[in-house]
Order: sequence, then C-alpha cells, then structure tokens
Amino acid sequence: MSMRVQTKRTIGFSVSGLKHYENAYYQNKRPSFAALSVTGARCGLNCAHCNGILLQNMLHTETAEKFISCVDKISNSGCKGILVSGGCGPAGSVPVLPCIDGIVYAKKKGLKVVVHTGLVDRETALLLKASNVDRVLMDVIGSEKTIRGVYGIDKSPEDFFNSMLYCKEAGLEIAPHLVVGLDFGMVEGEFNAIDMVRDCGADSFILVVLTPKRGTKMQDAAIPRLNEVVKVFSYAVENIRGAHINLGCARPIIYSAALEKAAIDLGFTVVAYPHEETIEYAKLLGIDTFFFEECCCLSKN
Repeated sequence: MSMRVQTKRTIGFSVSGLKHYENAYYQNKRPSFAALSVTGARCGLNCAHCNGILLQNMLHTETAEKFISCVDKISNSGCKGILVSGGCGPAGSVPVLPCIDGIVYAKKKGLKVVVHTGLVDRETALLLKASNVDRVLMDVIGSEKTIRGVYGIDKSPEDFFNSMLYCKEAGLEIAPHLVVGLDFGMVEGEFNAIDMVRDCGADSFILVVLTPKRGTKMQDAAIPRLNEVVKVFSYAVENIRGAHINLGCARPIIYSAALEKAAIDLGFTVVAYPHEETIEYAKLLGIDTFFFEECCCLSKN
C-alpha cells in the first residue's frame, strides 16, 4: 500500500531591483533587475490611470542602438534581468519590434527578458518567440466600457483574449496582468477577464490593484474596497488551475498588508515586495519562504 507524500507549501517573495527593498529578513540589490522603455517617456495613449508617469523612471531605449548600449552598461553592473516595456500606440500595442535586435542581444548576454507588449498580433508573437524571451506580460481587460473609458481605444475584450492566444500559439510563456478596479476604482469586467485567462491558459497570472496616481485622471478616484478585491482574488484561485497566481507590486498602501495575508490564505504562489509582518505570517503558518530579485512572473516554485 503506497503512502501519499505531502508536499510542504512554498511561497516566493519577489523583490526585484526596480525599487529598493529592505527589512529584517532581506535587502535587495538595486542593479539586479531593470526596466527599459522602448518609447522613452512617450506614450500615444496617456491612459486615465497612468498618463505615461510609469515610463518616467524607466531607462529610455528608443532605438536598437540605445537598447544594446544600455544592456552592456547594466549587465556590466551586475544586472540579471530586464523588463522591456514602453508607451502604447493608438492600437494599444507597445512598439517592441524596432528593438527586437536589442532583445536578442540581451538574451545572448545572459539576461532574463520579460516583455510587456500591450496588444499583440501573430507576427509580433512569433518574433518574440524567435528572440527567446522568458515571459510576455500583457494586460487583460474584460469590459469594453473600461477599455474605451480608461485606455481610450476602440478595442474589445476579444482583442485582449486573441493577444493571449497568439502568444500561446507561438509557444510563448505568458503572464497576463489584471488590474482590479481599473475602471476608476470600480470592479467592472474583472470576472470576465479571469474567465478569459482560464480559457486561454497562462503560465502565471498577476493580480494587482488600482493605485490612483497624481497627475492622472484617476488621481481622485476611490480605491476598490478590500472585500471586493478579495472576491476577485478568490474567483481567480477557484477558476484558474495550473498557473502561478501572484500578487504583483501595485496595491493601495492603506490595506496592502491585509491583502498580502489574504493572498497567502488563498494559496497565491508569489507576493511582490511583502511587508515584514506578511513574511512573519507566512512563517507562522509553516510555509517555506524564499526571496528572488526578479519580476514576480519568473518564479519557478
């Protein structure tokens, strides 16, 4: 009679060098991970929740030459991986193809490469696969109202679903992102978005929460209520199997620690930049913990 071996639960804490992290348990190294914007500070959409602000602190690499030069500089400083992103054009896509040679070069230098694409067509998906990127990140939105009201583009949830499909068909590993409360703090199409991820299949699923920023149309928006966010998180856990479900770095400070504990209770695989009390909570539950200085979508636990 065979005995079933119980596997002890493990949770990863993502603390990439995109921002400083230090407490009694861990201190990251600033050069370990970098974010590159292929459009510099420019964005053709200036969406209501961002207005291009997130691009300002990235390294600006608008051409393949700048990209390669930047890769040389940061890899010589000890960087191990990069997030490639940028502003979107009118069609909702980040123009990554002009820098594809830079991405290939970064992989040859031994860097892990995560690409945030926006909407993707088949050609882009195939070229990203040929460049050997480690993960493709893409927003997934389940409400046409939100797409039009926040992004200001004439697209539908089906376009976001198809982007995931094109990447999966190309053999890419994908990590869709869902911003809970993206529609000015309201839960609008989140459950539909989760269904889309379930139907497509994902390697990682990253959940974050709207955090209104100054200088955007949402600066005065109310944040989603904690109980509504937890309902969305619970629905994701119940409906998506076979993928790592991770709590990404964006969430309101006011209930961040409580949300991290809820994510642990729900069985999330990774929590990014956890509070010290969250680490202690995981240890109290007997969960093995480890830190890694990469994007949360790259965890292999």
